[in-house]
Amino acid sequence: MLLMEQVRIVRRGFFLLIFLLLSVEFVAGQSLVSTSASFSEKTSYPVFTGNDFIYYFCGTNGQLSGSLKASSSGSQVTFTWEKYNPVTGSFSFFSNETGTSSVLTGLDNGCYRVSFRENGVDRLFRAWIMNGWVVPTSVISESNCQYFKLQGGVTGSNYVYYDLSSRQVVTLDPGYKYIWYTDNIPGMTIPNPIIYGPPTKNSVCRLEVTDRAGCMQSSQVNYVSIVTKAKFSWKPDQVLNPQFTTPEAPLEVKFTNESENGDPDKFEWFLFKEKSKIEQEGSAGGKVDSIMERIYEVNPVYTYENSGSYKVKLISAKQSAGYTCRDTFYLKDYIVIDTSLVKVPPAFTPNGDGVNDVLTIQTRSLESLDIQILNRWGRIVHKFSKTGYIPADSELAAWDGKVNGKLATPGVYFYIVDAQGRDGERRRKKGFIQLIW
Repeated sequence: MLLMEQVRIVRRGFFLLIFLLLSVEFVAGQSLVSTSASFSEKTSYPVFTGNDFIYYFCGTNGQLSGSLKASSSGSQVTFTWEKYNPVTGSFSFFSNETGTSSVLTGLDNGCYRVSFRENGVDRLFRAWIMNGWVVPTSVISESNCQYFKLQGGVTGSNYVYYDLSSRQVVTLDPGYKYIWYTDNIPGMTIPNPIIYGPPTKNSVCRLEVTDRAGCMQSSQVNYVSIVTKAKFSWKPDQVLNPQFTTPEAPLEVKFTNESENGDPDKFEWFLFKEKSKIEQEGSAGGKVDSIMERIYEVNPVYTYENSGSYKVKLISAKQSAGYTCRDTFYLKDYIVIDTSLVKVPPAFTPNGDGVNDVLTIQTRSLESLDIQILNRWGRIVHKFSKTGYIPADSELAAWDGKVNGKLATPGVYFYIVDAQGRDGERRRKKGFIQLIW
């Protein structure tokens, strides 16, 4: 028990001693620091024992921004400053100053040593000063339709210090870090990137270079676009019938050119033949000519006369010195135009009440139509013909229920329809219709 108590006393004494030493170190307050440095790190001498702080100061080439502050614990002392000479391997007098602290500014690169005597104890501190700077450069070395090349370069400070025993040079890697910005959007982090798929608008490419000390500068170059991007949309000039999901023929389509950076006189539109016709030509063997129409306007308007499914392609071009860059945009889906249709209602009531007073034939995508109305004895009592159908004719009054200006006798009548569709189909139809007063 006595032995264990003695161990506890020794431990308490040891920790008390450590606490007192730390307190003395804190109270003493002697130091050599820099409060305005951009960055600091310690030396790693090859031979010399010990490590000293390296203080970096960012500025421009030739600017001397280094500063150091030596402090006593509060007593008036004389600070003697010396600077290391790598040629002789010794320190030589630089300056001295009396006070509780001493500050040097505008310091050049090198190792500085300060000494003073306080309360009978000699104090000695060292630190290295390095004035940092970077000057980046940026150019576009090549620009074509597929890519452009950015070329970045940089010159900057040579960060070196010397072993204080052997005078051996220690060269520090500047550790340059690159980042390219395009219109302030960060991108590549290599000095010489290749940008594939160049933008269609002029852009500012800025190179930002940072070294190991955090010294940063930027350089920018303007990219003048020589490429284009083709794009378009289309809209049918037809109000769709709520009963149907696709428009009918003939269909007028307005194409809106949404291309970027294309020359107005170099747009080329390709309107392809109807899908089934291309397939038929292909199955027959031989060369297939799939182009129905080629147009060179910016925003063309085209009328599709017949039913079917149609593809469209737009080529946009941009001409510059040495290059004509092109881009192609295909319509993702087909322009679909409905097939032909003839629909005769089962009855109508020509009684003048304003409701269902005429025989209205509903049609879609028709070229022409002939209808004959026959009575129960097979005599033709009415004929109706129409050619050159347009969507506005999709519901036409074919008979008002009169024969020779007088209302026909109520009853059942027979009709015969012979129509030609814009899908190439002949629509023949027979049936009965009831006339009701």
